Amino acid sequence: MISKFLYDVLLGAPLTLGKEILEKIRDEADKERLITEESIKERLQQLQLLLQDGEVSEKEYEELEAKLIERLRAVRKYQRGT
Repeated sequence: MISKFLYDVLLGAPLTLGKEILEKIRDEADKERLITEESIKERLQQLQLLLQDGEVSEKEYEELEAKLIERLRAVRKYQRGT
């Protein structure tokens, strides 16, 4: 009982926190990759290839494409405003 508690405190918590931190860093990096027109256009091309290769369904493609186009519009709007 005490050994499990010590294990959780000494090893379990830091590992869990480390994993959460890495996931947040990964999520932020993913967001950063889609902040330029070029990166969004590149992702749209990749998405088109995934559809052609049958790796995503038509419905998935349409949903992801709509999100990317919306992001592209937001980036363009932001660039015009600065």
